Amino acid sequence: MLTNLWYVAEWSNKVKDKPVKAKLLGQNFVLFRDKAGKVHCLSDVCIHRGGSLAGGWTTKRDCVACPYHGWEFNTEGKVAFIPSRGEGADIPERARIDSYPTQERYGMIWVFLGDLPEEERYPIPPFPEYDDRQNWRPIYTQFDWKGSADRVVENGIDIAHTAFVHPGFGYPEMADKNHIASIERTENSGSSSCVLYPPKLEGNLGLMRFMRKDKAETHVHPGFYLSGHCVRLHIQVNSWMEMIIFDANTPIDEKTTRSFVVQVRNFFKWGIFDSGSVKRTQRVFGEDAAIVEALSPNYLPESLENEVSVEQDKFMGAWRRVRKVHIEKGWKIDTKAMEPYAGEKVFTIPSPARRATPGLRWALDTVPMVPPVRKPLEEVPESRADSA
Repeated sequence: MLTNLWYVAEWSNKVKDKPVKAKLLGQNFVLFRDKAGKVHCLSDVCIHRGGSLAGGWTTKRDCVACPYHGWEFNTEGKVAFIPSRGEGADIPERARIDSYPTQERYGMIWVFLGDLPEEERYPIPPFPEYDDRQNWRPIYTQFDWKGSADRVVENGIDIAHTAFVHPGFGYPEMADKNHIASIERTENSGSSSCVLYPPKLEGNLGLMRFMRKDKAETHVHPGFYLSGHCVRLHIQVNSWMEMIIFDANTPIDEKTTRSFVVQVRNFFKWGIFDSGSVKRTQRVFGEDAAIVEALSPNYLPESLENEVSVEQDKFMGAWRRVRKVHIEKGWKIDTKAMEPYAGEKVFTIPSPARRATPGLRWALDTVPMVPPVRKPLEEVPESRADSA
C-alpha cells in the first residue's frame, strides 16, 4: 500500500450532518462537514482515551466531538475544547491528530494520504466527461474485493483476459487476434489503445444486439493512474456509441479493496436504462473477482522472477514499473513491521502538517515505511556525490 497519493474515501452523498468512518491503507479515518459544507478528514482516534470520533457529532465550533469524553477536534486536527476543563482552559500541545487534504470530484470524496506539500502531489485523475451531462449520462456503483488493490488495477487494464473471463466481451478463439496497438506511460499514469473482436452486445431491452456485429473490430482504450489507483476503460462500441468506466480502487487494507465506480455513456441517456447498466457492471466485476481473489500470490510480485510474461502483458508491465518506482522512493507502508503491535498500538498516516512543522509534538507514531532504495554512487549526479 502506497502513501502520498489521493484516494477515494467515500461517496459525497454519504457524508451529511454526521461524522462517517472510513478505512483506507489499513487505518481508520473520520469524515465530517463543517457549517459551510466542506468535508474534512482526520485520523479516527481521540488521543485522550482512544475513542472513535466517527461515533461522535459535529459542534458549533466546526469540530468533531469524541463520544467518550466530548473532546472536540477542529478541522486541522487540534483539540479546541476539553469539556472537563471548561471554556478557556489551556490545551496540551500534543492534543492533536493528523488532518488530511480533501477534494470532492465525480461524486466522490478524495483524501490525500501523505505528507507531501501541495505542489509536489500528483493530481486527481482527469474525468472531463463526468461534468458534460449534455452528452454523457453517469451511473454509480461500488464493488468490494477480497484482493489487493495492485492486483485489482492490473486486472482492470488487462485486455488479454477478457476472452476467457467475460463471455460478453470476448471469445477464446479470438485471443490471438485481440492486440495492443499502442502504449504511453508517464511518471504516474499509463494509457493504451487495443483492438478486440467481441460478441454482439447485450442489454438495454435487447436493443444493444443490433448495435454491433458479431466479432466486429472494436477499439478499447484502458488507462491507469497511480493516484486513486484508478482505472479508466474507454470503449468505442461502434462509430457513434461510447462508454467509459472510471473506477477508483481504494486499498481498505492489504487484502481488501473497494472500487468506487462511475460509468458514463453517450447513448440511451434515459433513466430507464440505468439499472441494467449497473447490473451488467456488477456482473463484470464479479467475473473478475472470481479470478483475482484466487490469484497466487495475493499481492503483485515485486519482480518477474517467478512469472513468465509475453507481449500481451506489456501494458500491465507499465503499471508495475510505475508502482515500483514509487516503492523505491519509500512510499510503501511496511505492514509487516506493524504486525507485532496489532491491537496494542495505533499508528497514523503522516500528514502534511508533520512535514511543514517538524517541531510539533504528536501523540501518535506514523506508520513504518519500507526504506527507499538508494541508487549506486555512480548514478548520483556529481554535485550530489561530492557533497555526500
